[in-house]
Amino acid sequence: MNKYILFLLVCFLNIVLGCADSNPQNRLKIEGEVTLGGKPVNNGNIEFEPVGTQKERTHSGSVITNGKYLLPAAQGLAAGEYRVRISVMEEVPGSRIDNPDPMLSKVEYRDMAPPEFGSQTIQKITVETDKVNKFDFKM
Repeated sequence: MNKYILFLLVCFLNIVLGCADSNPQNRLKIEGEVTLGGKPVNNGNIEFEPVGTQKERTHSGSVITNGKYLLPAAQGLAAGEYRVRISVMEEVPGSRIDNPDPMLSKVEYRDMAPPEFGSQTIQKITVETDKVNKFDFKM
């Protein structure tokens, strides 16, 4: 009898776990390219913040490497409108102070992204289902 109950329990768990929605927010793959002054951004970040109050909206971001970013569907965005913020941090020349004690080391960075792409962004995108969601940004 115990083997029969164990068999039923295993079958039940397989059905329940197998039917679980692996993408409950219907996230979509997001990708694109980012350039600054016509050159690919080597190191940066891109962030997508939902516009509005709809519950199904998602918030996500990615690292920009060699001018490209990618949010696979698992980390992507649900359909809707998003505000985009980009940061491209660069070390201020001559600002580095190295010290054997890491607490005394210092380096300053500045954001190279223009304000209309970064701190005062005016950039928006609309993510759509049944479409390739590729968004390029030229700064």
